[in-house]
Amino acid sequence: MARILVVEDEAAIAELVAINLRHAGHEVTVAADAQQAQIEVDAVLPDLVVLDWMLPGQSGLGLARQWRDAARTRSLPVIMLTARADESDKIAGLDAGADDYLAKPFSTQELMARIRALLRRKAPQTLEQAVEIAGLRLDPATRRVAGSSLNSPSSTTVSSACGALRRNTARMRAISSCVEKGLAT
Repeated sequence: MARILVVEDEAAIAELVAINLRHAGHEVTVAADAQQAQIEVDAVLPDLVVLDWMLPGQSGLGLARQWRDAARTRSLPVIMLTARADESDKIAGLDAGADDYLAKPFSTQELMARIRALLRRKAPQTLEQAVEIAGLRLDPATRRVAGSSLNSPSSTTVSSACGALRRNTARMRAISSCVEKGLAT
């Protein structure tokens, strides 16, 4: 389904969140600190981040601000999952750029519902944008597939396949990169 980055330094909480996300069909990457999280985001932009505030080194709050300031990550959905439960902390987290805020201890069912809600809000934008991968352009608005030697209206089946590609653009770009480098067969 979605690629989700969990940024959490407490291994037990990170594993609990990751297991629930994987069970729901998501692809999960775990980072234990802000530096590792930034490396993961730089490599492949996730669909959503679950971010702890209190991390070793740079705080999750600082990382959320950094992501909001950068054009590539400005619209990256972020849920802060933290032990900081005071009203002023919640306001600071949301003002720093978190889209949602959940205090520990937390209900895994509530966290999963909040993740589903954020992913639903993100999906309509993704479905309307044309995507270009390896010289092939998929345009949902005109239902056309175009490339260097191809330019034709798409059938319902092709349109459905294109929708799946659009929802997994980052994954497709990673695969395309591996193929170009000769790392995949």
